[in-house]
Amino acid sequence: MKYFWQLSNSVTALYGGAVVGLSAVLMHLWQGQLNAEAISRTISALAMLAFHALALLAIGQQRTDAKLVKLVAVVWHLGLWFFVWTILAGVFALPFYYSQLAPIGGQLLIAAWLLFAVSAWRRS
Repeated sequence: MKYFWQLSNSVTALYGGAVVGLSAVLMHLWQGQLNAEAISRTISALAMLAFHALALLAIGQQRTDAKLVKLVAVVWHLGLWFFVWTILAGVFALPFYYSQLAPIGGQLLIAAWLLFAVSAWRRS
């Protein structure tokens, strides 16, 4: 686990780049090709990704060894992959689209926030 926060921060930085890049592509290339529902789904997925990327960067800067905080980061990453990938895969007909993963991703994100609330009381 020596490189845990380095890996988490690097992946999170990629999330940030993906948000900016996909937002630009959405507005410049896909806007005329997608219906309003597809655009709103994409924007919703990108908003979730952006918000959680900021949260991951915030806890990643602490570089704590607390196992509960590391678990929060792992669950956030998993939740984001399940939720965001499922939404984007559904809109753009990407491979590995399983609509059942979006609710699981959302539940993982909620669980991670609850774990993060608990971790505030467990820190020394």
